[in-house]
Amino acid sequence: MPKLEVDGIQLHWEALGQGEPVAFLNGVLMTTKSWNLQTSVLSRHYRCLLHDFRGQLLSDKPLQPWTMEDHAQDLKALLDHLGVESCHIIGTSYGGEVGLIFASRWPDRVKSLSVISSVSEVGPELDQAVSQWRQAALEAPETLYRIMLPTTFSTDFVKSSPKVIKLGEERLQSCPPDFFRAFAQLVDTFRSLDITARLDKIRCPTLVMVGEQDALKSPSYSQIIADRIPGSEVVIIPGAGHAVILEKPSEVNAALLEFLAKHRDPVT
Repeated sequence: MPKLEVDGIQLHWEALGQGEPVAFLNGVLMTTKSWNLQTSVLSRHYRCLLHDFRGQLLSDKPLQPWTMEDHAQDLKALLDHLGVESCHIIGTSYGGEVGLIFASRWPDRVKSLSVISSVSEVGPELDQAVSQWRQAALEAPETLYRIMLPTTFSTDFVKSSPKVIKLGEERLQSCPPDFFRAFAQLVDTFRSLDITARLDKIRCPTLVMVGEQDALKSPSYSQIIADRIPGSEVVIIPGAGHAVILEKPSEVNAALLEFLAKHRDPVT
């Protein structure tokens, strides 16, 4: 498995497919394989670049704190390493927030930005929810998945997909202890997010997507983002919760493919 060292930290990365590069940025509990429902389709048309953030499953989990800016710097280092001057960015939740930071800081490196189930600031209810995740990860990691469940998936998806839920719980319970320590640090990093004032610096074509029933990062957060990025587009996926990329992959993929097609390099 390829690794890239950034400031002494080993980052796991992967690439598949051919064409214009598209960087996928993980949600907080994700790993590169969590995008399979998207990359299995998009890799037919694009070169899909994926990596685990520092602190995530397949990358190093440093003891020292890090920031969302560090994640953006890590993405820049990966693109530099791969010789990618500019790319499309697709991020969900935590990854969408890193994408917002990256696009506001290095606008010339971003062809388009797709932000899914993300926020630009952290309100009290959201802070309370992720604080409960943090406590569970440190004190009772075996309970973390069930604590996250009500705000991660829609009620209908939980009822209709017991095998998916069980598999997710089993995978999480198989993770080593340092995973949960690092997860708590990822949560701490997220809780300091406050970038709404920076959003007007983003000039690339931007798609803002959210599940209609997102109980964690409600559509009102997505509207804040859309209102502050000039010319952005909004897609609300009916019946979906926070993990919309897993609940409604066909709808998500269709929206992404349509948006990316509009902003591809012209054929010469």
